[in-house]
Amino acid sequence: MTVTLFYYTGWDQCQLHGCPKGETSWCDIPFQDVTGKPGWKQLKIEADGAEFVISDMGKQSWDKPPDWYGKPNYQISEAGIYSLRSGHLKRLRKEQVLVVTDLDHTLVGHERDPENHHLEEFRTVWLGEFSLNGSALAYSTGRNRDMALEVAEERGLPRPDLLICGVGTEVYAVPSHLPLFCWWEAAKSCLELVPEWRDSMLAGFDRSAAEEILKAQFPKIEIRGTPENDPYRIPTAYQVDENLHSTMDGLRKALGPDYQVISSGHGEWKLIDVCSAKAGKLKAMEFAMRTLGFRAQQTLACGDSGNDELMYRCSGVRAVMVANALPELVEALTAAASPTRAELQKGSVFETSHGSTVLYANREVAGGIVEALHQFFPD
Repeated sequence: MTVTLFYYTGWDQCQLHGCPKGETSWCDIPFQDVTGKPGWKQLKIEADGAEFVISDMGKQSWDKPPDWYGKPNYQISEAGIYSLRSGHLKRLRKEQVLVVTDLDHTLVGHERDPENHHLEEFRTVWLGEFSLNGSALAYSTGRNRDMALEVAEERGLPRPDLLICGVGTEVYAVPSHLPLFCWWEAAKSCLELVPEWRDSMLAGFDRSAAEEILKAQFPKIEIRGTPENDPYRIPTAYQVDENLHSTMDGLRKALGPDYQVISSGHGEWKLIDVCSAKAGKLKAMEFAMRTLGFRAQQTLACGDSGNDELMYRCSGVRAVMVANALPELVEALTAAASPTRAELQKGSVFETSHGSTVLYANREVAGGIVEALHQFFPD
């Protein structure tokens, strides 16, 4: 019987001081670095449990359980693979999952999670139970790259494997040698588009032609962004009026099948993105699945707004609509529910006509993602 323990620390070297289950004396066991996992250490104990604390090699500084742990020493009661970070001792899940999550008002709550309590819960579950078992994380946002890195820094988001920006028009691989936190500093200078994705976007998007159509035929649509910040989409805004739907239909017809029009937002203004038909959050998620080696059934898509709706169209995928989802997403998934129903209830799990399985979470923002991880990947 073996206990494997991963430990996240800023110490260069450290050791476990503890008593393996079945023994009476305490001993010191040094941790080793984990290749490709900066900040993580690892050790193995030939026992089916242990009681322990952790110290630096000189035993001058100690990591003992916080008061809320309720015991003076950390305790593992049976063999298995565990992690310890910031006082949270967790057992790793067996099932691997790819989480593809929107940022604003999905993972990042802003005014709905001002103290980051929901986000910290997600960090604890993700880092403690999934990130070390071969699972993967992708952020999929409507923000451009620089703005995505800004919110990552502001909210202390853990390093993802992929960063998907511009409503699924840019896909960046985030190097695994970057630190688990503060990765955004180095990322500002080292992130590059995944070549396969970049080549597809270059071949599938004529920005100048699309801009000419917008300017000539749709003067009420306000063009925003720049080619430098949004190379493979044209972000725009439309002040909502009774002509919204006819304008959207006319824009799609004028652009033709090589382009797609993605809308989101609820209120006076509607955000409208024009991009290649080869892009969008669904195409980017499917690319992430292929690149990282995950099947649809192993993938959890997370969102709250209209530009996330495409991800729920992936057959076989698991998905969560957080409790604070905008009416546009609730309405779209209500229409897609199979069998049909007049209203979706929070806490319910339902199938869609696209072949996906969706949880309408009871909890808001990152709390809803944690709820979905427990719902779909419970082991």
